[in-house]
Amino acid sequence: MESNSLKIKEDGAQEPALMPLDKRYLLVLNIKSFCDSKGSRYLDPLWEKDLIEHFKYLKNFTLASPRALETPPQNARQVDSETSFADAKFIDLPSPNTYAQAILLLPATVAQLWGAIASADIVHSAVAGWPIPMAWLVTPIVLIQRKPYLILVESAPWRLPPGIPASIKAKILAYISETLNRWCINSADLTIFTQAEYQQSLLTKRHKESHIINASWIDEANIISEADATKIWHEKLSPSPKQLKIIFAGRLHPNKGLLVLLEAMKILDEQNIAVKLDILGEGQLLSNCQAASQAMQKSAQIELLGTLPYGSELFGRLQQYHAVVVPSLSDEQPRIVYDAYSQAVPVLANNTAGLRDCIENGITGSIAHCNDPVALANLLKQSGENLNLLQNMGMAALNKARSLTHQEMHRQRWQLLLIMLEKLKN
Repeated sequence: MESNSLKIKEDGAQEPALMPLDKRYLLVLNIKSFCDSKGSRYLDPLWEKDLIEHFKYLKNFTLASPRALETPPQNARQVDSETSFADAKFIDLPSPNTYAQAILLLPATVAQLWGAIASADIVHSAVAGWPIPMAWLVTPIVLIQRKPYLILVESAPWRLPPGIPASIKAKILAYISETLNRWCINSADLTIFTQAEYQQSLLTKRHKESHIINASWIDEANIISEADATKIWHEKLSPSPKQLKIIFAGRLHPNKGLLVLLEAMKILDEQNIAVKLDILGEGQLLSNCQAASQAMQKSAQIELLGTLPYGSELFGRLQQYHAVVVPSLSDEQPRIVYDAYSQAVPVLANNTAGLRDCIENGITGSIAHCNDPVALANLLKQSGENLNLLQNMGMAALNKARSLTHQEMHRQRWQLLLIMLEKLKN
C-alpha cells in the first residue's frame, strides 16, 4: 500500500505535462443539483468550482447525482449557460428526502446506475452521502461489470464524535456504515484519502493502491504575498494593550467543538484574560453562543458576526485575526485551515486525526488535547502571551499554502488517474 501523499514540487521546477483523459469518466455522488420552474440547472458555488477543475483533464465527463425539483438555494449558481459545462453530461438520479423515499426509489436508482456504469470507462464514487452513500450502490455494479474504479474519501460523517452522547440507532448505523464503506474501499482499484487515519482504518487490504491528498479549496489568487502578510502582521501587533483576536468560522454544531470553545472562553473570562472571539456561522448552537457572549463579565469577549459567503470577503476578514480556532471533535478536515494559511494566519486546534494531518504543531499552528476546555483555554492564554510566535507560525502557514491550492490537488488526482490506467492496462 502506498502510504504517503504525492510529492509536490516546491522548488519551482516544472512538472512533466499531463495528458487529458478522453475515456468516458462517470462521477457518481449524492451532491444535489437543483431545477427551477423553467428547467434550468443550479449547483452549489463550491461544487461548481470543483467540477470546472474536473473538466480541465476529463474530456468525456458525466455526473450522475440527484436532481431536486425545487427552488434552488439563494446562493446557487445556474450552470446551463456556462461554457465550462457545455461538454459535460448529466444523469439525474432520484432525489429522496427521507430513508423511506430512498428505499422506494432504490430500484429506479439502481437501474439508472447500471446503464450509466455500463457506458463508462472509469467510475468514481464516494462513501459519504445522505441518505444512502452512492458507493454502496455503485460498488457491486462496478465489480459485476469489471470497470476501473476510484473512490475518494473526504470525510467520515457516519462516525460518532467523542464526547457527544449517541443513541443505539446511531451506533448501529455507524457500525453498518463503517463495515460497508470498508468493503467498498477495499474493492476499489484506487482510493484517495484526505488524511492518514482514514487510510489506516478503512483500507484493510494493504496491497491496494491508495494515496493521501489533503483537500484544499484555495486558489493561487487567494494567497497573499509575503510582503502583504508582513505588513498585515505589523498592523495586528501594533495596538497596545495587547488582546488576542481569534475567529471561529463554521457551522454552529456540537461536532465542531463549539461548546468546548465557549467553555474555554468562560475560563479565560474568569481569569481576566484579554481575548476577543468572533464567531462566523449559523446553526443549532446559535442561542448557546448568544448566551455565552452575554455572560462575559471581564476581559474576554465574544461577538457573533452572522455569515459570509465563501470568497474574497471571507479571506479579507481572516486577515484581521491573530489565529483561527478550530476546536473540532470529529475526524474531519475543515477547509478553514487552508483558508487561514492563505492569509498567513495560524490555526489553534483540537488534537483530532484530520487536524493533525494538516497542522504542523508549533510550526503552522498549535494543537490542544481534544474535547478539553481547560487545555484549549491554556492554549489560547499561551498564544495571547506570545503573539510574535503566532506571526512566525502564520508566515510558515502562508509558505505551506502555496503548494496546497485547489488546482494542485486536482493535478495530483489527474496524475494518479493516469498511473492507475497504466497499471490496469498492464
